Amino acid sequence: MRNMRKYGAYLLLIIITGMFTACDKNFEDINKSVDFVSDPTPDFMLPAIELYMLDNTYYTQGDFVGAFVMHVTNRKAYSSLTMPGGYQGYHFEWAYENPFKNVVDLIARCGKDTAYANYRHIGRIIKAYVAHQLTDLYGDVPYFEAGKGYMDRLFTPRYDAQQQIYEDMFRELEDASRALDSARKVPTAADIVYKGDLSKWRRFANSLMLRLGLRIMKADPVNGKKWIEKAVAGGLLRNNDDNFVVKYLPNASTGGTTNPTANGQAHIFIRYPDNYRLTSPFVNFLKDRKDPRIAAYCMLPASRTTYAAGDKSPAKQKGWPPYGDRSEDPPYLGIPSADRLKYSVSNISTFGRYDAPFIHLSYAQVQLQLAECAVRGIVPGDAKSCYEKGVRAAMDQLKIYGAEAVITTAQADAYLLENPYNPASMEEALEMINTQYWIETHYNWYETFANMRRSGYPKLYEKLDLTIPANSGAILPRRLTYQADEIAINPHVQEAIKRQGPDVTSTRVWWDKP
Repeated sequence: MRNMRKYGAYLLLIIITGMFTACDKNFEDINKSVDFVSDPTPDFMLPAIELYMLDNTYYTQGDFVGAFVMHVTNRKAYSSLTMPGGYQGYHFEWAYENPFKNVVDLIARCGKDTAYANYRHIGRIIKAYVAHQLTDLYGDVPYFEAGKGYMDRLFTPRYDAQQQIYEDMFRELEDASRALDSARKVPTAADIVYKGDLSKWRRFANSLMLRLGLRIMKADPVNGKKWIEKAVAGGLLRNNDDNFVVKYLPNASTGGTTNPTANGQAHIFIRYPDNYRLTSPFVNFLKDRKDPRIAAYCMLPASRTTYAAGDKSPAKQKGWPPYGDRSEDPPYLGIPSADRLKYSVSNISTFGRYDAPFIHLSYAQVQLQLAECAVRGIVPGDAKSCYEKGVRAAMDQLKIYGAEAVITTAQADAYLLENPYNPASMEEALEMINTQYWIETHYNWYETFANMRRSGYPKLYEKLDLTIPANSGAILPRRLTYQADEIAINPHVQEAIKRQGPDVTSTRVWWDKP
């Protein structure tokens, strides 16, 4: 807003100057601002939207959601992390001010120009992705009126029920993917993910539809099954080349944020080398099963003051207790600060980089979801085959993080031989499948969190050491709380709270049934 006022004043100054220095000759040229883009083109808008789909700071993911799913810990107690407020609402603020607002603008601008029809439909697919993260995290959120502050001067949009949001996201994904037309202009250089490959955009839309259909199976099994069947029939991601991956640049950070062209998820380790650590449930699961991915994920820190290359030997990796600073080993004493070098952080050569790619949706996730659908009888399929394809793809996709993350076919074969898919019951099958999903979505903690709540796996909270203070009787949080500023400004928040339940982390969203 301040920039708008600045440019407005600048334009006014030009106009006034022009009135005194010229008549009407070349008047329009004189009064054009040379540095203000009043009508951005879709080719400028789309790459920025794709980059901004990921928060450019670590706050919500690193401090809260990564801790809730027990992949990473900032060593804070469970009780402090589940208190309402703080940076739980940062993703809400970031998403609405950046990708959601901009993609709504893209859709509106392209709707006026049929030449840009494909840009509009790609925007609709991206909007569904951004919206599903928001509603999965917070529950009822602005949707139908959201992102229209600039266009319609609508600054306090109403909050929509999650069920209605899901119904519209399904329709948008189906309609937009069908409407993509190779006979019209396609974004090539502007599309930094798929380079204008409309077939991949269709498969991405259908794969997101599969994710959402499975998400609502407890709340609405009839429609969940219907949309899963449509997704499968429409065609899903076929291999790792179809993964929705955004690549970033190694741009330096400024304070608590990163350049939008950089991946801010690694910021927690880069900026705070003595604070954040990978957790014991995550590291132990990899070590106990001789998982070759441990070398891609983990590293012992070399210093408490500088994030630098450290020991990456799998056998030496050790995870920090999920919450707090008390040892998990007898005599359960507080962990001395000097011992922090004994606990793992992210591998600086793979995930611990500002230029690390970010996987929003993958072929591995699709195969694991199809395995669950087969186990549950939602759609026909071979659960074992899908499971093994999912695990192999999850290992193979890590090569995008560099040489130290390459997992060979032989290593994947050895892992599946050591850890075969041979469940004794449906519950064991679901636990195996969704625990692999938990590993695969490392760093995409919004998705990890949603799937843990939906599936109930892995059952980490039931295994907490109850001698750790503040964890007695702990349960997995069910949502994040709204941004404090939003509560103060938008009266519609209270309607959502009345409909959904108290604005606390234990309130379940619509699809999250016990």
